[in-house]
Amino acid sequence: MADSGNLGHWEDLAAFHGTGNDIYYDIPALISGGMSLRPMEVDALGLATRGLGVDGLAVAHVQSHIGIDSIHLARLGAHVTAFDFSPTALARLRDLAAQCDVEIRTVQADSQELASAAFAEYQGEFDVVYATIGVVSWIADLEAWMRGAAALLRPGGRLMLLELHPLVCMPEKTDPLVVDFPYVNDGLRHYEGTGSYANPDADLTWSIEQYGWSIGETVNAAIDAGLAIVRLIEHVEAPFDPRGDILVQEDDGMFRLRLGTGANGAPAEPLPVLFTLVAERPAVA
Repeated sequence: MADSGNLGHWEDLAAFHGTGNDIYYDIPALISGGMSLRPMEVDALGLATRGLGVDGLAVAHVQSHIGIDSIHLARLGAHVTAFDFSPTALARLRDLAAQCDVEIRTVQADSQELASAAFAEYQGEFDVVYATIGVVSWIADLEAWMRGAAALLRPGGRLMLLELHPLVCMPEKTDPLVVDFPYVNDGLRHYEGTGSYANPDADLTWSIEQYGWSIGETVNAAIDAGLAIVRLIEHVEAPFDPRGDILVQEDDGMFRLRLGTGANGAPAEPLPVLFTLVAERPAVA
């Protein structure tokens, strides 16, 4: 993940997000306390905390970006440490945390290296490792990422990964349908473009490297890292469009991905758009 192209891209996004017109980052609402975790994140945290919530728990927010969820978690009473490879993102996070009057520790780190000796002081410290939406497609070595998550957890601690479903990552656009991203890992993919997932019209130009990871590969990477799978849930709807311009908001306010039509002209069945993976570091016998 730490290649210079991807780091430069996320440095640009960290400087841009929350500074203008975008669909993700309403900073005035955050500072005023008007933003909170979405129901899917709350539900996933319920699974990760055995229904007890994060109050008083040590939570590692991996790939935190500018730390919106870090702030939400801190407001819920968690002792939050935010890990990200972008110094600009962490600087923005610290500034936002100060404006929101919460304490968050920040650590600059490539999330694939968290199991290494360089981060030994944080290993075994956390009750929950929290990572959400837009995480694994930037990871060249998913087993190393999972080993890092496992290393951060104390025995009995749990990883909570709420992520884009690999199916929703595949289309570049839906009308006409163009599928340009792999379902399974087949190595590095290079892409160039403009804009941001928070504002497709943003004046940003980028050149990035990404990786496809299937549900099976993600689960197996967690198992190979020594984690025990607690729950895997695939979601066919979301309260927002995590891709920014792929899903359609329907009459009930939820966003879904439907391709083609169903039987007898009925709407096509919705495809999965997100998944929740909860996995536990087994307690020491």
